[in-house]
Amino acid sequence: MLDDFKWPDIEGEADETIIRNIRKHGCHIVSIWDANPKYAFSVGLFLNYGHAEVMIFGLASSDSASIINDVRDRAAAGRSYVAGDICDDILDDRQVAFAEVPLQAYDRYLGTAIWFYYKCRRPFPCLQIVWPDREGRFPWQSGHDAALKQYQPVLKSFS
Repeated sequence: MLDDFKWPDIEGEADETIIRNIRKHGCHIVSIWDANPKYAFSVGLFLNYGHAEVMIFGLASSDSASIINDVRDRAAAGRSYVAGDICDDILDDRQVAFAEVPLQAYDRYLGTAIWFYYKCRRPFPCLQIVWPDREGRFPWQSGHDAALKQYQPVLKSFS
């Protein structure tokens, strides 16, 4: 657990659910399905496992939750992912990459995590889980299917 962590003030049932999930399951998954593109992110990985929070765009809610829970289970077992990692142990049929989420994107995408960690002295880290196109190319690689950009913006620049 973080040395300087203080639990946030609870203002309603939704806050209670978040805290309960983080204590019981190691993280809470926030799903933003009315956004375009839809996305999901974790809250609690950094507190419980010292692992960056993770976010993923453009997948069905069950797929996003499954991937985030997979990362949580691996973090609980001591596995750590960092920016630049390309892994074939998360999805069955293709690799995923991890990219740092820039602090400038936090306000736009990670409101619940900001609320949860706001009493901490330093910002929590967050990684974007980036999935490739059907040919296995990531958005920053030549030949990537450009039509997928609408489903998965990459928040970190790879130029």
